[in-house]
Amino acid sequence: MGEVSMERENGAVAAAAAAATTEMVSPPRVNSPRQALVERLKDYGQEDVFALLDELSPDERDFLVRDIENLDLPRIDRIIRCSLHSQGLPVAAIEPVPENWVSTVDGRTMEDREKWWKMGLKTIYEGKLGVVLLSGGQ
Repeated sequence: MGEVSMERENGAVAAAAAAATTEMVSPPRVNSPRQALVERLKDYGQEDVFALLDELSPDERDFLVRDIENLDLPRIDRIIRCSLHSQGLPVAAIEPVPENWVSTVDGRTMEDREKWWKMGLKTIYEGKLGVVLLSGGQ
């Protein structure tokens, strides 16, 4: 009887060792759909879109991911390149604005706000303003 008991214990130890080995040698991870989308966005320098994804609710995440998946990124890229080329601008002309050029209306006087408003309207009227991008959702 002692031999049968010993065989059972050895068998249990061998099974546990095999299970541990199986767990340690798992198949390579397949990229999640989100990771595949991040890789796609990297091709266009837009991977930061997901920087704050974890702060969104699940519904907001799904909505954002669906919207991004529906973008025709190659077409958007061609449109931007054609537009820049037609204006004689190099593609590298699009760069982030230096931080010292950025300001907000918070804490500004009404006089400053009015001045900025008028400057903005004048710039639009003169056709010198193409895009104003505001971000943050606050």
